[in-house]
Amino acid sequence: MRAITYDTYGSPQELSLHEVDAPVPESDQVLVRIRAASLNPFDWHLVRGEPYLMRPGMGLTKPKTTNTLGADVAGEVIGVGEAVTGLAVGDAVFGSIGFGACAEYVATKATRLALKPASLSFEQAAALPMAGITALQALRDVAALEPGQRVLVNGASGGVGHLAVQIAKVLGAAHVTAVCSGNNIHMLKTLGADDVVDYTQDDFTAAGQWQVDARYDLILDMIGNHRVRALRRVLTPHGKIVIVGATADGKVLGPAAPLLRALIDGVFVSQKVLPSMNTTVNRADFEQLAQWADTGLLTPVIDRVFPLESTPDALRYVETGRVAGKVVVLVTDR
Repeated sequence: MRAITYDTYGSPQELSLHEVDAPVPESDQVLVRIRAASLNPFDWHLVRGEPYLMRPGMGLTKPKTTNTLGADVAGEVIGVGEAVTGLAVGDAVFGSIGFGACAEYVATKATRLALKPASLSFEQAAALPMAGITALQALRDVAALEPGQRVLVNGASGGVGHLAVQIAKVLGAAHVTAVCSGNNIHMLKTLGADDVVDYTQDDFTAAGQWQVDARYDLILDMIGNHRVRALRRVLTPHGKIVIVGATADGKVLGPAAPLLRALIDGVFVSQKVLPSMNTTVNRADFEQLAQWADTGLLTPVIDRVFPLESTPDALRYVETGRVAGKVVVLVTDR
């Protein structure tokens, strides 16, 4: 089978298309014919081996094994292990598998997959898993979002952000403000944002810019480009700041550096500062995302679709940080 692999750390040029043996599923696994995959910042961090704090588990100077790129996948089940329940041969599925999505076949634990939303194409379904489950767990589990609350999403046009805007509305947020560049204002309004702030024109944290009664109960931060003391200006006295992501800050600590700064700043304020950088992959949450997609409440946005052989170009584009929605790799349309 064809697969995009890498066996050394570096830029996307280290990725290459190879013929490799097709996997054989274990008893708790299913074999999936992959139709589409999507890429996340998670993937380029793995390829570059950055931040360096990740390397003890992956390999200090190079990956311990040859890895196949990609976590998010959508395809069809063509083989089922004897211990698998809930999935059968012929099922269209989607999920987040850790490694192996940019290939024609993958063997993965069935618990990392769910039935594909019937209303979505394979490309759309592949765009949903990691970003969707990250947004869902940040809002529902970490922030404990309550109906009627006001939410601001900083970095709203990205993979996690554009889904977080929609999920916040589904969970009952009374008002959702999206922060993005001017190019993405229309997209966010179409997805249900009540207000959109163009960060190139306005600073949403500027003192005096917002009325006291219009402050936010929750700020969901994907960027980490403001200190906590600035975010507090637009936060209610008992509001929450949930850090979902941050712009990489050096090769050693990477996104952990602005996260640590935020947590330290948060010690000295009344509002809560909460990290949400780890997700729990599970079928139940994928099924929830699928249900919302099929009822029209959740729509993954695709910025660009690349063929499998152009996966290095796709990853380069993800690295720019200018993706509106998600980048998808079309593995096969057969």
